[in-house]
Amino acid sequence: MAILKNSLIVSVWTSVSRGLGFARDLLIANKLGAGLASDAFFVALMLPNLLRRLFAEGAFNVAFIPILARHKAASEAEALHFASVVLSWLTVIVSAVVVVGILCMPQLMLILAGGWADQPEKFNYAVELARITFPYLGLITIASFLGALCNTWGKFAAYAMVPALLNLSIIGALFVLPWGGAHPAEAAAWAVPLGGVLQVAYMAWSARRLGLRLTFGWLPQHEDLHKLLLRLGPALLGVGVLQLAVIVDTVVASYLPDGAVSYLQNANRFYQAPLALIGIAVATVLLPHLAVLLGKGAKADATQSFTAALSACLAIACGSMVLFFCLAAPLMDVLLRHGAMTPFAAQMIAYAMMGYVAGLPGYILTKITAPAFFAAEDPLSPVKASAAGLGVNLALNIIFVLVAFRLGLEAYAHIGIAVATAVGGYVNAGLQWYWLSRKGVLALNTRHLLRELRTMALLVLATGAVLVLWQWLLPYQREALWLYRAAWLVAAGALGGAVFLVGLEYSGLLKLRSFLKALRQRKRVKLAGADSATAD
Repeated sequence: MAILKNSLIVSVWTSVSRGLGFARDLLIANKLGAGLASDAFFVALMLPNLLRRLFAEGAFNVAFIPILARHKAASEAEALHFASVVLSWLTVIVSAVVVVGILCMPQLMLILAGGWADQPEKFNYAVELARITFPYLGLITIASFLGALCNTWGKFAAYAMVPALLNLSIIGALFVLPWGGAHPAEAAAWAVPLGGVLQVAYMAWSARRLGLRLTFGWLPQHEDLHKLLLRLGPALLGVGVLQLAVIVDTVVASYLPDGAVSYLQNANRFYQAPLALIGIAVATVLLPHLAVLLGKGAKADATQSFTAALSACLAIACGSMVLFFCLAAPLMDVLLRHGAMTPFAAQMIAYAMMGYVAGLPGYILTKITAPAFFAAEDPLSPVKASAAGLGVNLALNIIFVLVAFRLGLEAYAHIGIAVATAVGGYVNAGLQWYWLSRKGVLALNTRHLLRELRTMALLVLATGAVLVLWQWLLPYQREALWLYRAAWLVAAGALGGAVFLVGLEYSGLLKLRSFLKALRQRKRVKLAGADSATAD
């Protein structure tokens, strides 16, 4: 119950941030379209953003939080001392990385977008924008560290709303700076480090409100510092496979015609929304929770929490998958087909998103299983699974692109890249589940999960059939007024969502009424306790 409640808090704030993120993406699509400038900006933003997900929120947190939770169980003062030591080292390291990254940006761009090497204008523009955005890596790393600290103390709302500050910064810059003559891509790029400054300031203020006082020292020592560094490498691969897959996708897409990178990046942003709202939100809460329980030896309680989180996340992931897959084309048409974004580009983004969301349950599963390994201080298993999934992704990327060129379908080759990512995600998820069961990290019931998956598959088919019937009875009209098209999309989404949620409730997969009832009872208990305290 505590996990679901705190995950709901994170999801609510993540929803607010994602709402602003959609507004930001729609504005970027309107101002930049899908071409040279948008490709260059997306790569420039992707570099610090992916490194942030790998090193700051991803690998660093799963390596750092279990050690921090163990110290906190012994003494809060001991935990804060360890956090101060880590922060001192982290500040020096990320500052050095930022300086080196800015100086070596042309070399990094050759790795990230080697296909642009023979297009000097596009390549140099990407380098220029990336040098502007790269300091964001250092800023968000510090903000993420402070977020991990707050999460370990049980306060999840503060860091959950931090991404909204970056989105507000980009939206504001895209409205204001072009009036002064700045190109929209440059305006958005300058907004990125500004948003990072706002995020650090807000998280520092939030940590101080909790009474978490940290001190800086020049490269101080701690007995667990070496252990943290040793776990960081495995954690990097264990939780960062999706981010590494995006890098692989971008490298391959840089050899495709103009617009391919923008198609994939736009599609990636949309399918990342349910991933963040479901998997990442629960994983954020699950890691410190499991770390504390397994540290106490409460394996049964840890298994129960893990199983509840996994079932709920997979159920919602399956519903999101079928909705996004069936409504991808109308969704992209309604949201993106305006300004500089052409109808063809919107359709290409829709195809890419269908490929990506087909793997959504697999992505979600790895977001839940990886924290279980790290909480049990077993970082190597998710590393091996991630490496296998990434290898499959790369191999299929190359095969699909070569086949597309062979058939003269290079304009559609990016679809194969998205599908390859989905297949690699399922390989990663399957291996992680297998090893989680075999090694006895948690007492998992695989047969029960398979029964639930069969029920979810039937619900997916039923929901998909209803949406296909809806589109047959009332076809989507691309040339109609925007208000009509938007109303059609909302009605279709509501119908599909209602069918799936009703199916979840009556199949017993996700008892929404029981969950909401428990939340109301918990609230009444708290209010009664507060009234009693006031009366005393």
